[in-house]
Amino acid sequence: MVVPLLLGILALPAAQPIADVRYDFENSPEKGSLLSFRGGEGARGDSGSLVADGRLSLLEPWWRSWYAAALPAPSGPPAQVAEIEWTSVMGKGSEGIGMVWLPVDRDPSEMAKAVVWEEPSCPGALSLGFDASNPPTQEPFRGSGNIHGRPEHEASLHWDGRERIKRTTKTDFRDMRPHRFRTRIEQVSGGSEVSLWIDRERVFDRHFVADLHPYSGRPVFGGRNGETSGEAFIDDVRIKLGRPADPVPAPRSVVLFDRVLNDKDHHRNESVVSLPENADPYARIVLTLKLEDAPAGIDPWDRLAHLWLLDDRGGKWEVARYITPYRKGWEWKMDVTDLGPLLQGKKRFIQECVTYAEGWLVTAKLDYYPGRRDRIPYRIDRLWSGAPEIGNPDKPVSSFFVPRSLSTDPQTVGAKVRTVVTGHGMLPNSQNAAEFMPIGRTLKVNGRSYRNRLWKTDNYLNPCRPQSGTWKYDRAGWAPGDVVQPWEVDVSHLARGRRTLKAEYALDPYVNEGRGKTWAPFHQTESYLILYRKP
Repeated sequence: MVVPLLLGILALPAAQPIADVRYDFENSPEKGSLLSFRGGEGARGDSGSLVADGRLSLLEPWWRSWYAAALPAPSGPPAQVAEIEWTSVMGKGSEGIGMVWLPVDRDPSEMAKAVVWEEPSCPGALSLGFDASNPPTQEPFRGSGNIHGRPEHEASLHWDGRERIKRTTKTDFRDMRPHRFRTRIEQVSGGSEVSLWIDRERVFDRHFVADLHPYSGRPVFGGRNGETSGEAFIDDVRIKLGRPADPVPAPRSVVLFDRVLNDKDHHRNESVVSLPENADPYARIVLTLKLEDAPAGIDPWDRLAHLWLLDDRGGKWEVARYITPYRKGWEWKMDVTDLGPLLQGKKRFIQECVTYAEGWLVTAKLDYYPGRRDRIPYRIDRLWSGAPEIGNPDKPVSSFFVPRSLSTDPQTVGAKVRTVVTGHGMLPNSQNAAEFMPIGRTLKVNGRSYRNRLWKTDNYLNPCRPQSGTWKYDRAGWAPGDVVQPWEVDVSHLARGRRTLKAEYALDPYVNEGRGKTWAPFHQTESYLILYRKP
């Protein structure tokens, strides 16, 4: 067993940390301080403690087995900031390990049996997974997602029973060398921001997780072996809890669409809703978008879809762009706070998706969380909007991306260019443009250049997996079953005070040698300039 060293006491003033607890697995066991669990073939082994030689043996060389250990919970209320760190030694052969920050009122034994430890989705809990096995495949429709043969060391973040994000790490943590893992969970308006480091690599950088509010937890570590086996060890665990969390105010919720039918006969749904008259008092605005099976079934194809807003002058603004999954429903949550100047007052919304099959039931909701911000978006100007053909010398894309000059105001303290582009079209367009063709692009603002490559390479790690169809392949800025993330460039240093911003956008050279043979390749584009002021 392990003896925790309490370095902070609950009786300290509220501004002080709640606790700083360490487990080094060197001290004499204390009855009841650590709970261990085994299952599968591993249960046939020694049923004694998993602690030996000054460390926690999280996986032993038994195939088809899992192991888990629950550490004691630090005392005290939920913290505004919680940090959990540990050292892990892990070899190849296992499926992987995970850490669940389990609510103190939950039974760890039931949870340990229910989760898949390398991808530990646990209802009501935050968890991290470290996947050591994602074998490459040549199967385009089935099997694992690793169609491009990428490295098999991946980290995932899970909240409330669902994976939220997964990434390949630069660090190969399966080399039987000690690596230091650290996660930081910080309360913010509307949820929490989660960061993860492996040694010096920052895998997740303040990743916003909506509705993740502070709770009192305990760390539970676990690992799993499949058809092959490997070892894994945990040591030097430290839990640091900051000052008590702030009260969580209830958001103001506005339903935009409630399970409306979007199928071959219903390509467009409209609604008029009353939003808050002023979005400034809200620190964060979260959009929830959900697709469910339609009565006749669910669409088997990936479709381009939009959530639009019409302003008082008839202007059409894109609040979200999403690509439907292959024959699957899903739910996403997006931070749309920067669109606050649009998301106020009485507005008309349009949900649009052209499909020729069964379709979905679509729900959309906005949650406004009160609070303060360092800066507030107060003006949004359109830069470029449309779907220009690319690769046609007779229709140069430069005629669409005409340079734009916009003036700021004396109150301007910041500015951001927000660009959403997805490429569509394929063979016989040359280079499989535009869906399957990467292309470089340059944004210039007042002569300053910012480079980006329109190419999404983590589709095979999309939490909405597996799917039917070719969901796993890289694409030009999008993935089936995902919302499209904007390319955001902060140009605040160029915008403060009254001055003019000149924005230019250009693609690297490309000529479509397959013109006229099929649908022309195009880039669906929405680009806005967002200006900020002081609260």
